[in-house]
Amino acid sequence: MRRAWRYLQWGLLAVLAASLLACDKTSSPDASQDAAAPDASWPVFRILAGSELKDMVPLLQQFGQQNKVNIQLEYSGTLDAVDQLQEQPDRYDAVWVSHGKYMQLIPEARQLIAQSEKTMYSRVVLGVKPEVAAKLGWKSGQVGWRDVIAASEQGKFRFAMSNPTSSNTGFVALVGLATELSGKADALQVSDVPSEQLKALFKGQSLASGSSGLLAEKLAATPAAADGMVNYESVIKGMAARGVPLQVLLPKEGVITADYPLMLLKSSKQATTYKALLTWLRSAETQKQIAATTQRTPLTGGDDGDVVVNELPFPGSRAVVDAILRGYLDSYSRPVSTFILFDQSGSMSRDDRIGTARKALLTLVQDDNTVTGRFATLREREQLFLLPFSHVIDPMLSFEMVKDPDANRVIMQQFAYNVDYLQAGGGTAIYDTLLKAYPEALKLAKSGERNVAIILLTDGENADGSEFSDFQQKLQQWGGGKVPVYPILFGESDEGEMSQLASLTGGQTFDARKTPLSKVFKKIRANQ
Repeated sequence: MRRAWRYLQWGLLAVLAASLLACDKTSSPDASQDAAAPDASWPVFRILAGSELKDMVPLLQQFGQQNKVNIQLEYSGTLDAVDQLQEQPDRYDAVWVSHGKYMQLIPEARQLIAQSEKTMYSRVVLGVKPEVAAKLGWKSGQVGWRDVIAASEQGKFRFAMSNPTSSNTGFVALVGLATELSGKADALQVSDVPSEQLKALFKGQSLASGSSGLLAEKLAATPAAADGMVNYESVIKGMAARGVPLQVLLPKEGVITADYPLMLLKSSKQATTYKALLTWLRSAETQKQIAATTQRTPLTGGDDGDVVVNELPFPGSRAVVDAILRGYLDSYSRPVSTFILFDQSGSMSRDDRIGTARKALLTLVQDDNTVTGRFATLREREQLFLLPFSHVIDPMLSFEMVKDPDANRVIMQQFAYNVDYLQAGGGTAIYDTLLKAYPEALKLAKSGERNVAIILLTDGENADGSEFSDFQQKLQQWGGGKVPVYPILFGESDEGEMSQLASLTGGQTFDARKTPLSKVFKKIRANQ
């Protein structure tokens, strides 16, 4: 009875969280949210939308009621939207993301767009704790990105920024800054990318995440983890309500502004609804409501309309953009250490679960031509630890990527060979395994030189050895610092306990019963 009540509690919390939290989630039917009354007789207008647009749902409900149309949003990251659109172009009527710059660089995606119109603005800016800004002598419009780079390299400034391969804020900040520092504007070539300056900047990155919303949550939960944050201006302004007031700084070189184009797809049969929605969104009254409820800037400008802010240039070549993103993973950012705890208990033989799990692991070393897949493979300098377990724990296998591509191919072949030989059998000792891996991961994390994470892949409840309470007790004893644990749920996983584990360590649960396991791995990689 107690366990049943616990499941009910966690189920209610999960429903509440899905309604309230603004964090990026892979687009899926479960991630969709009706923006109109659920009247089955109304036509559905389905939009592939940026996850931060959840705050627009109340306004879209107004439009839906007035026009008797059911607006449905399915949420996706900016780069992931390109993959979603190419995989299921007929599923959506429109795309609504923060900007269309990257999409316009991909012919296969660009040719799917019939019409595109901007709807509102939100600048990607630097937010800094007031006391830190005062200490460094930084003022909006006077501080430059080169000042930020110098302070980061000298250890005087630590900042939070989302992963640019998954989240728009990190994406436009990195790409725009690289272009500005090169001095080449949109004529930037791969050879012009200012790698050394970018390496210096990211010495100061102390907090990362897979989305702008989750980044804000992490900083609110651990304010001491960073002195500032790169994010949407609307998010920066909202941090005071979370207990972490940040001062908006507009670097003198400029910013990149998200203009949220609403893009009609050629495959849509609802061009009339698109035009009506676009007209309504751009109307003076709706623009006023957008400014009041989301802190985004209306198309006519905001309160600081007299302040002239330069727009950072954006490269005109996809190859250049991809090179910058790959450089972030392989060179500029802090290297990654990943511990994978792999459940190979007897239940993994059901429905070939172990085969599905092996295939998901192999995506780390196999070519993937999707936009997000190309950035989810193993990175240069990455350490990977594979710890298979049942009721007993196998020896931990370690793999470390280097700078040499030929050597890395051999390392990836060795990893694939070991994954292919994982076999199901035995019980399930989740916490014995975690107690073995966590101290090693914590030691690496405390060095301050690596981003460390633990991925727990299990299809059942803990049945052998230590329990969750034992891990809680040990975590308190170890003290100082945490390593996020990302439990992947499938089969009969104990969802409530895994959610507790993720919350305790600063991680996040992912449900592979609703989302393909390969996509779950991509999502976790985006958080590293």
